[in-house]
Amino acid sequence: MQLAELPHFNNAGRYLTRLAGVGIIFAGLGLALTGAVSAHSNAYWRPDLPIPRSLGFLGAAFLIAAAGLLSTAIMVFVRHRMVEAAAAGPVPAHEPVAVPAGEGWAAQLQRLLAISRPLLRPGVEWLAAWPQALVALIFAGLGLAGIDMAWKISSASPGDPNIQQIVGGVLIVAAFPLLVLERSFAAVPADMLPEAPQIDRLLRVPLFTSLGLGIASIIRSLGFDWAPRIDQVIAVIIAIIAVEVIVRSLVVAFVPFAPIELRRAIADSSLAGLLRFSLPSFHAFNTAVRQQLGIDLSRSWALAFVRRASIPIVLGMAVMTWAVTGITALSLNERAVYERMGVPVAVLGPGLHFHLPWPLGVLRRVEFGVIHDIPIAMSSLGDLAQRMQSSGVDQQQQVTPAEAPPPSSADRLWDASHPSEQSYLIASQSPNGQQSFQIADADLRVVYRVGMTDEAALNSAYKVANPETLIMAATGQLLVRYFSRTKLLDVIGQSRDAFTAEFRNALQEELDKASSGIEAIAVVVEAIHPPAGAAAAYHNVQAAEILANSQIAVQRASAIHSTKSAEQSAMEDRNKATAAATELTTQARSESILFDADRQARARDGTAFLFERRIERLSSGLAKSESIVIDHRLEGPNGPIIDLRNFDAAGTGRAPAAQRDMVFPPGRNYGSEDDDDEPMPPSTPPRGFQGYQR
Repeated sequence: MQLAELPHFNNAGRYLTRLAGVGIIFAGLGLALTGAVSAHSNAYWRPDLPIPRSLGFLGAAFLIAAAGLLSTAIMVFVRHRMVEAAAAGPVPAHEPVAVPAGEGWAAQLQRLLAISRPLLRPGVEWLAAWPQALVALIFAGLGLAGIDMAWKISSASPGDPNIQQIVGGVLIVAAFPLLVLERSFAAVPADMLPEAPQIDRLLRVPLFTSLGLGIASIIRSLGFDWAPRIDQVIAVIIAIIAVEVIVRSLVVAFVPFAPIELRRAIADSSLAGLLRFSLPSFHAFNTAVRQQLGIDLSRSWALAFVRRASIPIVLGMAVMTWAVTGITALSLNERAVYERMGVPVAVLGPGLHFHLPWPLGVLRRVEFGVIHDIPIAMSSLGDLAQRMQSSGVDQQQQVTPAEAPPPSSADRLWDASHPSEQSYLIASQSPNGQQSFQIADADLRVVYRVGMTDEAALNSAYKVANPETLIMAATGQLLVRYFSRTKLLDVIGQSRDAFTAEFRNALQEELDKASSGIEAIAVVVEAIHPPAGAAAAYHNVQAAEILANSQIAVQRASAIHSTKSAEQSAMEDRNKATAAATELTTQARSESILFDADRQARARDGTAFLFERRIERLSSGLAKSESIVIDHRLEGPNGPIIDLRNFDAAGTGRAPAAQRDMVFPPGRNYGSEDDDDEPMPPSTPPRGFQGYQR
C-alpha cells in the first residue's frame, strides 16, 4: 500500500500548521509563567505585586501540553514530507561516496560532508525516531522543574481578596478556549490523526489546572484556610503526569521503533485520560486490557462480585463516615463550644465527646490555657512577620545550647533597629520654653491567653475574630496616650515593674470592655531607648567630648610648659645680672682699694712710687715690643742713619711717649716729673745698648 493511500499520511498537511502553532504558543506561555515564578522565588527581581505559585503550576501544565503538540507536529511533518517525496517520484540512488583521506581542516570538512550527506537527502524519516521523543522529554522535564520551583514559594495569601477573585476569574475564563481546543481535537477521527486521542488527553491537563486553580483562588479569597491544599493536589497530579511522559520518552531507548506507517508520537499519558467529568467506562477499560494484555475482565467472577457489592459498601462507608463526625477528641490544651442545631449549649473540656453528627452538631474549638506572646507594633501581623523573616528572626521557639552563639532574636543593642520595635513621639519642652517632641523606641510584648472560664470561651469564640489585632489596637491606643503625657526622662527612668503593672491593668480593662474573653497575663518591657539613628550621633558626641578633653589637656600642658620656660629664662637672666653686678662691685672695690693704696704710696714717697711705676710700665711695654737702638758714635753729616721716630702731624718733632721712652740720653735724670714734656735730644743711648754702623 502506498503512503498516500493512508488517511493519516494523506491528511498530514491539514494539521501541521495548527499543531506547530498551538504547540509554540503553549511552550511560550509555559516558559514565561515558570520563568517568572522561578525568578521571583530566587529573588532575581521582585515586582510590587506578589506572584502566586498557582501561575507556576499552570505554566507546567502548558509545557506538558506543548510536549504532546510539538512531538505530534514532528510526526505530522515527517508524514507530510514523505507523501510529497513519494508524489515527486523515486529518489535516484546515490552511489557511495568515498571518504577522503588526508589531514588538515579541508579534508576534515569534506569527511564531515560525506558522512552527513544521507541526512541531507529528501527523506526525513529519522525525525520520527529519537528527535520527537527528545522534544517530549525536554518539555516534560521543564514542566516538572517548574512545579518544583513553584512549590518552594510560600502558600500564604498573596494579598487583597479582590485581587484573588480577579485572578480566579481570569483563570476560569481562560479555561473556555482550552475547552474549545480540547473538544476540537477530540472530534478529530483517529484514522485522520492517530495522535488526536493523545493530544486530547494532554490538553485536559492545562484545562483541569486552569479551572481548578481559578476555583481555589476564589475559595481562598472567601477566607477558607484549606484552599491552598487544592493547589498542592493539582501540582501533585501535574507532576505525576510529567513523570509518566518522561518515562515514556526514556523507554524509546530500549524498545525498537515500529514501522513508519504504524509509528505514533511518544508523548502520551494514561493518567491524564482520567481527568474527565464522567466516570470511567468499565467497558472501555476492559477492552483496552483485553487488547493490550489479552485478559477479559468481564468473565472474572471476583470482579463481578466487587462491582455488584461496591455500591452498598460505598453507601455504608459514607454513612459510617458521617456518623463518625459525631465523635470528637479534644486534647489537653483544647476545649470547644458545642452548637446543637446552631445554638451554643455547652463548653466541652478536654477528652472524648459524643454529640450529633455534622451539621446537626458543630464544635467550635477554643484554646485552653495556651499562652501567646506577641510584640506591640503598629504594623499589621503580616508586615511584622515579613520584617522578622527578612531580618532573620525566627518566630518559633528554638532551643539554643548554652555554648552556642546567641540567636539573632536575643539582640538587644539599641544601635540597630529591630523588627518588633516601634517609635513613639514623646512631649517635651525646649530650653526656650517652646513645646516640642522627642522620639523613643519601645520593644514591648504582651503575654495573653483565652480566659479559663466558660464565659470567656464563649466570648472568644463568637465576639473576637482576631485576638492579635484586637490586642495590638488596644495597646497602641494606650501607648500613644501614655507617651503623650510623659516626658522622655520619666519614660526611661521610671520603674519597669510599676509601668508594666499599670499598663496591664489598663489593657485588661480595655479587653473586658470589648467582652473579648482574653486575659492579659503580663506586659514585658524588652527595651525603651532612643532611636537607633541616635546611636551614631551619640557616639559622635562622645568622640567630640573625648577630643575636646584631650585638646584641653594638650593646651594646659603647653601653657604650663611655656610658663615654666619663661620662669626658667627669667631666673637665668636674674642670676646672670646678679653675678655681673657682684663682679662689677667686687672689681670696683678692689680697684678702690688699689687706688687708695697708690694714693697713700704717692703721699708718702711720690718720686720713688712714680719711678717704680714708670719702670714697671716700661718693662711691661718692652717685653712685648721690638726695639732699634741707634749708636751715637756714627760720624759724618751724610752718613746712613735709620731714624725710626714718628713725628706728629703738627711738625713739632715730638715722638710718641712709647717711642721716646726707647731712647735714653746720658746725663739726664729720668726720675723727674718734668721729663714727660721735653723733647728727646739726639744724645747717646744708655750704656750697654748696641748700635749698627756701615
